[in-house]
Amino acid sequence: MRSRTSVKPSDYPPLPFHGIRSIIFLSSLVVAIILAIFIYHLRADGFKLPYVYLVLLLSSVLSLITITTTALVNCTCRLSPKLSLFTNILPLIIWLVALGLLAYSMSGTILTACTTEYWATATGISVCRTYKALFAFTVLSTLGHLLAIVLDVVVRRRQTRLGAYDPMASTAALGEDPWDVKLAERRDSVAGRGGGGAHYDDVPTGAGAGAGAPGVRFQSGYQHPAERTGYDPAAYR
Repeated sequence: MRSRTSVKPSDYPPLPFHGIRSIIFLSSLVVAIILAIFIYHLRADGFKLPYVYLVLLLSSVLSLITITTTALVNCTCRLSPKLSLFTNILPLIIWLVALGLLAYSMSGTILTACTTEYWATATGISVCRTYKALFAFTVLSTLGHLLAIVLDVVVRRRQTRLGAYDPMASTAALGEDPWDVKLAERRDSVAGRGGGGAHYDDVPTGAGAGAGAPGVRFQSGYQHPAERTGYDPAAYR
């Protein structure tokens, strides 16, 4: 017997849901890569890591983990708006803290033009552009989490307004056992054949058949004449 598993369709609209999550994932990945490069060079030169880098690294790694985990949950058993809201609030708080620290500690670098007038060498200009890219993707990831939370709230309100989903209600209302596997398989097999075969309606029984009895009526609507289908026992005596 072939086993089939189905997952209820997601309550989220596909385009906003996947679009926002893609923005969060890509921006967090870029931030993590830039931080990894900075940390590598700072450790190689013997400098101490700034605490703002550690907060940014924590927020980016946490976002990557939550996006990956919730994507797997959504593919296997449908993502709940409550779970998604919880997993978005915590990274958002850390991103807001990291964004504030980054803007405070690097305000001069962010507002300065990346030219030889301020940075002298090509290496300095490259570092300036990298800092600005880090700040830009930090802002983008923070906005992505804000949009994700707004989407979670909207979907949750819509879900509450429509009521709870009961997959057994329709089956139980018909007087059928919702856990009857054989009944469900028979229903699926009949539906898969497209309702083929002959279907009859109002077929008279042996006791009811006689002279003047109504003819057999088919589902297609064709009615046999009564004189052709009737039976008269006196005619054969």
